Amino acid sequence: MPRYYFHVKRGQVTLFDRQGVELTDIAEAAKKATPRGRELAQRESLHGFRHRAGTIIIDNDWETILELPLEDAW
Repeated sequence: MPRYYFHVKRGQVTLFDRQGVELTDIAEAAKKATPRGRELAQRESLHGFRHRAGTIIIDNDWETILELPLEDAW
């Protein structure tokens, strides 16, 4: 099963997920990324942070395969 990494991009800073999660495919990874991104956006909005952020899904080869914006999660 492939491993996917959910890095979080906040402005010029990217927080790296070094463990990743084994999932069946990119569709499952995208489903996992959306709730994680929403949780992050909600947590940050409670602290007054409202900058652009996104969740980046990286595959086993550390290549970006999908980037989901969090603007809709506010």
